[in-house]
Amino acid sequence: MPQQGISIQEVLQKTAQNEQAIIREHLVFQALTKISRYRAECAIFERKYGHPLKTMQQAQRPQSEDFDLEDDLLDWEYAESALQWWQNCMQEFQRAA
Repeated sequence: MPQQGISIQEVLQKTAQNEQAIIREHLVFQALTKISRYRAECAIFERKYGHPLKTMQQAQRPQSEDFDLEDDLLDWEYAESALQWWQNCMQEFQRAA
């Protein structure tokens, strides 16, 4: 006879948690995962170029056509922005807890 999966209600009873607590834990886990990912991505670029993003942005000359650098800067800017967004989310989750 095939075994049926555990129901959400059973999980809630066995862990003595409510739906909001489980959702909050999932969101915190998601945020920590994203923060770790984007922090690592930023660190890769910082090691590669030996400077923080702002320094690299200021040093880039508009007339130069270094497409690899431009691509890296776009990726780096996205990673920095995403890192900041997820860190802000974590602060909100901590305040709500």
